[in-house]
Amino acid sequence: MEFKNTRRGLMINIDDEDLEEETLGDKVLEKADYIGELLTGERKLHFKLPDHGQKTIQKPKKPSKFTVFITNFKKYLAKYRNMPITRIIGLSIILILSISLVAITGYLLLLLLAGLLKLGIIGIRFSIVMCALSVSGILLLASRYTRR
Repeated sequence: MEFKNTRRGLMINIDDEDLEEETLGDKVLEKADYIGELLTGERKLHFKLPDHGQKTIQKPKKPSKFTVFITNFKKYLAKYRNMPITRIIGLSIILILSISLVAITGYLLLLLLAGLLKLGIIGIRFSIVMCALSVSGILLLASRYTRR
């Protein structure tokens, strides 16, 4: 990443290496492994996660999109076919917690919107604004984690 000072202001030049971040899926699988290993006793509880060293990535030649799709699909199948029990336990706990959180939040929003509808026109307008804000927040979150 380079910083250039121009007449228009500070310009930031971002390389392709800076965009190669750890994806949300990788982070979730790492946390699931950690939870599963704690519950099965393979790992002792530490107060902080171990530090991961930086990975050096070499740029290969650009293969075709079809080849990339096939190799990604093979990796995907191999990763989930050979999944250890600790990862399955961790993923199930994360899944249960996330479903509970979404259900509780949805129920509370339903109660709020039902209460607002009793207020009449003001409540209806406020409920429309609340729904629009919720949808835009979800879209912002989704766009943050689907970036490659």
